[in-house]
Amino acid sequence: MAKPIVHIFCGLPCSGKTKLAKEIEEKDGAVRFSIDEWLIDIFDQAAFDASYLEVTDRLKERIWQTAVSFLQAGKDVILDWNMWNYERRARWVQKIEKAGAQHKLYFLNVPKPILRERVIARNETPPPDVHIVPPDEFDRYAGHFTPPKVDEGFNLIEMYWQPDQPIHNPHLDGAPFFLDGGDIGVLLVHGLTATAAEVRLLANNLHQLGYTVAGPLLPGHGTKPEDMYEVSWHDWLWEVEKTYQHLATVCDVVFVGGESTGGVLALELACRKPEIKGVLCYAPAVKLALPNSSLIGLYAAAPLVSAIPKSTMGTNEKWQGYRVYPLKGIRELIRLGRFVRARLEGINQPLLIVEGRNDKTIAPDCGEIIMEGAGSLIKEHYIMENSAHVVLLEEELPEITDLTVQFMTQVK
Repeated sequence: MAKPIVHIFCGLPCSGKTKLAKEIEEKDGAVRFSIDEWLIDIFDQAAFDASYLEVTDRLKERIWQTAVSFLQAGKDVILDWNMWNYERRARWVQKIEKAGAQHKLYFLNVPKPILRERVIARNETPPPDVHIVPPDEFDRYAGHFTPPKVDEGFNLIEMYWQPDQPIHNPHLDGAPFFLDGGDIGVLLVHGLTATAAEVRLLANNLHQLGYTVAGPLLPGHGTKPEDMYEVSWHDWLWEVEKTYQHLATVCDVVFVGGESTGGVLALELACRKPEIKGVLCYAPAVKLALPNSSLIGLYAAAPLVSAIPKSTMGTNEKWQGYRVYPLKGIRELIRLGRFVRARLEGINQPLLIVEGRNDKTIAPDCGEIIMEGAGSLIKEHYIMENSAHVVLLEEELPEITDLTVQFMTQVK
């Protein structure tokens, strides 16, 4: 006789845990216990009250006693509450196994920007059986949330955002970040169609060495490609500048940099902010590897086609972003590149440029364009022999980290 199943869940607010629990209840006939429904109906308890955790822990134990009786009768059970870190997951799996049952852990993996939008929308007209979650409380909770990993040893079922969701590698953390460290700040900006995950590995390396590192999520990114049509490169720059202003208030000196489009935005910000200490350009997309005929076709196709599917998805398991190129985004990057190329002589800060030998995305002379055009006295240009376009997510990242630290140490 098969062991009864206890269905348990892990996911941030608005990821769809209760919806999935109800679907399992209807489909499989399992008995569902919802902690939020009980709290709201019996106690009128708010999710962020000071006594919330104490009350919920006591209530869960009482629910579990009832659930065990169903398991002993061979009935499947659904525990509709959040196993939001490893310790909680391990504790409940141990209880389930002790009761002679097996478990299924569902991880609802939805990008944080999408969840935050859902939280705000749900708060406007909240259903009767859910808590209102203030956005700042969502941000705080998201910072402590620990997604489950395969090596935790649980029976994990990972569920991504929509079957046809537009984000490649949605399980990665692409949210904006601020890693508090020392008095030297580093601003790192991701590229077109990507998320902050594109610069997070370098950010983590620098943070471990004592730097304060921040990475914004550019408007129109990390949600759905259609959102790219609502923004321009000026909106991207404004988001970068806001992050810089924050860094500048907590750090004595600040370096700015980025990957691809992020590197171009860093150059423009340096032109506007002469107090910036140095610029870090990784595969800077000041000019794309597109012939004039392709550019003409790009603009001609705009009324008929909104996006171009990418042909290289899946080649980098560490990259996160859209599966398509929104044409509006490409046009904005081309405009940004032309604008920045005309202003390079106004950049006087020390420059570090790192490119991949196998980069087919940007024009092969991008590095030379910046080296020749910038007014900087200190300019360093390196080619990574084994890397392609996304140099910050490839095998030569340790060498790039060393070059970055050496450069910043030299000019600080």
